[in-house]
Amino acid sequence: MKPRAFTSRVERLDDGMRFHVIPVPDPVAEAFREAGHRRAIVEIGGHAFNRAILNSATAGWHLVLGQAELKAAGVGLGDPVAVRLTPDPEPDRVEVSEEFRAVLEQDPGAAARWHGMTPGRQRSLAVHLNGAKSSRARLRRALDIAEKLRTHTLHGDRPPGRPEASP
Repeated sequence: MKPRAFTSRVERLDDGMRFHVIPVPDPVAEAFREAGHRRAIVEIGGHAFNRAILNSATAGWHLVLGQAELKAAGVGLGDPVAVRLTPDPEPDRVEVSEEFRAVLEQDPGAAARWHGMTPGRQRSLAVHLNGAKSSRARLRRALDIAEKLRTHTLHGDRPPGRPEASP
């Protein structure tokens, strides 16, 4: 599939959690979906980010960008943006900090649990892990997440072997 380019504006979703989004035109999003691509490399202002192309009842097709991505691309709320989407050749790749990689190397229980998670769950945790600005804070978060992985105390966890609750 060839890359797709379009122009849009940075908007904010205020329902539930607040997100900065870039609406994606229906034909572009549908072309990605029909080709089996849920994730894309998003290029804005000379900067590239890996993102999912999402759909919601309130926002339609869109890309979610955090403050760091907006700042790197030099755009803010309401700004027009030129966007180029390319299918992500490694959609299951999850980038984590050096600190977390080092912690996983030393904690086989946490590493086994991490590698058994879906890429989406890993990505959710990686956002928290990578969001710390200092190495010390990233290490503190890495140790905390590793303990929670090993002890099955992440939000929504059930201890191993314990069945799901009946409805």
